[in-house]
Amino acid sequence: MTATTPEIITNPEMEATHFGVEVCHIGEDGDMFALGHPGIRRAFAAFNRHARVHCHFANLADDCRAHVEDWVDAITEHWVILRRPDASKGEDPDWEWVADWVDANTPSALPVTIFRVD
Repeated sequence: MTATTPEIITNPEMEATHFGVEVCHIGEDGDMFALGHPGIRRAFAAFNRHARVHCHFANLADDCRAHVEDWVDAITEHWVILRRPDASKGEDPDWEWVADWVDANTPSALPVTIFRVD
């Protein structure tokens, strides 16, 4: 049995673009994913807009009193390789892609920004 090389995705389809930042939801808990490192404030603005447009929330927290300072620690920058799911690893073949966390100098690595709901 030979190992197959995963199909790497360099231009993933996102749900929307807000303020020049491509974003989508990941998982089922409200976490979001953005392509690039636009900076915390711009990423927050894009995630906030996405929550309003796609979830019909008042804002990211669905709380009109929330401020960016309340969410700064929930937004982090990373590097990933996006690839097609691998059923042999228990990944759902219906997923659009899977993100593998890597170092910035890894070939095919993409900069991403993540918003995690805790």
